[in-house]
Amino acid sequence: MAGRGGLLTKFWLFTNLVLVALLVGISWTIIYFLSWIPLKSSGGISHWLNVTLQFNIHSTLWWKEFLAGGFDLLIIAVGIIGTTWTLGHFAIEAKHFRKWKRYYKEKGKLDVWVKRIGLWERIQHIWMMITFIICAYTGFVMYFANNPYWRALMTSRDTFVTIHVISGLAMGVLVVAHFGYYTAQAIIAKRRGKNIMEEFPILRFYTLTFYKALLRRLAWAFYPKVKIVKVHKYNCEQLFEYWGVYWGIAVLGIPGLIMAIIGPKAFDGVLWTMHTKEAVLAVTFILLVHISYTHLRPTIFPYDPVFITGKMPLGQIKEEHPLWYEQLVREGVVREVGGGESSPAESPGEGVSGGG
Repeated sequence: MAGRGGLLTKFWLFTNLVLVALLVGISWTIIYFLSWIPLKSSGGISHWLNVTLQFNIHSTLWWKEFLAGGFDLLIIAVGIIGTTWTLGHFAIEAKHFRKWKRYYKEKGKLDVWVKRIGLWERIQHIWMMITFIICAYTGFVMYFANNPYWRALMTSRDTFVTIHVISGLAMGVLVVAHFGYYTAQAIIAKRRGKNIMEEFPILRFYTLTFYKALLRRLAWAFYPKVKIVKVHKYNCEQLFEYWGVYWGIAVLGIPGLIMAIIGPKAFDGVLWTMHTKEAVLAVTFILLVHISYTHLRPTIFPYDPVFITGKMPLGQIKEEHPLWYEQLVREGVVREVGGGESSPAESPGEGVSGGG
């Protein structure tokens, strides 16, 4: 039976590797056709540098060339870093295949489960996911409409434009409402004298510690003996993705809204360049990092259940989010007991429960 179990583990590990390799391959196919070839055909890096040096803020042609080349270089750089991050972590975590999945079924039943994200936040995640997929699908189908194979996927251009715009607006409303609500909450907490970094750990993105942790984590993917920096409630990838959404809405969403009103030729196509290039960057990052790493990393394969349950066992928090764990103990949400184990405080706070 043990031998059969070992073979099954190897099969699922191989399946995990194939899925990650497939997503990495798709990502680089997108990068090659939509960034590498356009950059090369326009004259390459040397041409882009020459354009940049001929700075002309009043020329829409200059802006189009500058943005197109700059985005292509950014997309390629993200592809290289994302591939290194994903495959490096895969190689290191493969020997601990499904570690946390086994933990959930065994020790996790006796562990303390702490709320990580609330119901409304999970609904927002699903909202974002659905609108993103719709926008990406309709956008790419329209972008490649001259190809008969892609055109066969489109009912009518007017219908696809309408769906694309409505979905984009729904995404934008979500992001603006989310940002407005939590900004107001942060301001109120600050006025009440609370520690903003502990109340809103998502703001750690704007600290030097985050960038030190990011660089060390990248180095760790090459050389596991590198000492990584302790993280709080959110790790480097999660912080980067969260704030990346605002970048996306600003660079992709605002130009998209203006084009929906004025038309795709607004500002001689400058907005079109921003919109399409940022779309390529967003889709590439989601495939290459968010899906390949967040959900398909070996220790959590085939997906991270926290976006469904909203909870995480304290054993996992202690290992992967030690600064958050220390805060939970310090605030009395949980308490350490003998042997380094933990249990709920005598009067556990909201979102703390025993068992999975």
